[in-house]
Amino acid sequence: MHKRTVIKKANHTVKKVQAPRRHYGIHSSSVAKAMRMMIAAQRSLNAQIPVVVNQRTRRISTNRSWVNALEIERNPAWVAPQAGESYVWGRNDPNGPAAVVARRFTIRDDIESASLFLAVDNFAIVLINGRSVVIDNPQGNVSFFNPGRSFNIRRFLRRGTNDIVIAAFNFPSNANRSGDNPAGVLARIEIALED
Repeated sequence: MHKRTVIKKANHTVKKVQAPRRHYGIHSSSVAKAMRMMIAAQRSLNAQIPVVVNQRTRRISTNRSWVNALEIERNPAWVAPQAGESYVWGRNDPNGPAAVVARRFTIRDDIESASLFLAVDNFAIVLINGRSVVIDNPQGNVSFFNPGRSFNIRRFLRRGTNDIVIAAFNFPSNANRSGDNPAGVLARIEIALED
């Protein structure tokens, strides 16, 4: 998919959910900022060397290799990460109310199954290849970050280059990330390739 098409789809997705979310407490300035950060993250993906998913690499997890990702300390209330993965927040605004992180990866073989595990304090919008996978309502639901949630993402992936962009929000959405109001996101994509 052409870069402009992905950016247009990201714009459309965020605009589509922007108006109803105002009623749930997301400030339009937070959505606008996240939108700008999603576009910037998508553009930054072009400079990123993609992870290649082959027989040895079947898991892609958040860590400092993601675009705009700053590894952060895990809050004790959050689900524990597995080896090689970390909770992250936006490097460009480490204490801000919203963060956008992104990763490009290449799948060389046919996909048998694929899942996304997402633990986010507090809520998120997730795009894969410009298509919305997760659009959370603003909330402070503990189950979103412990135990987390899993999604079947097989239909969103394709053989070749794939992009994931995650916009994570603190709650209330105008509140900065702090010790008293933590925020973080952990994502893990697991891909099983056909033999």
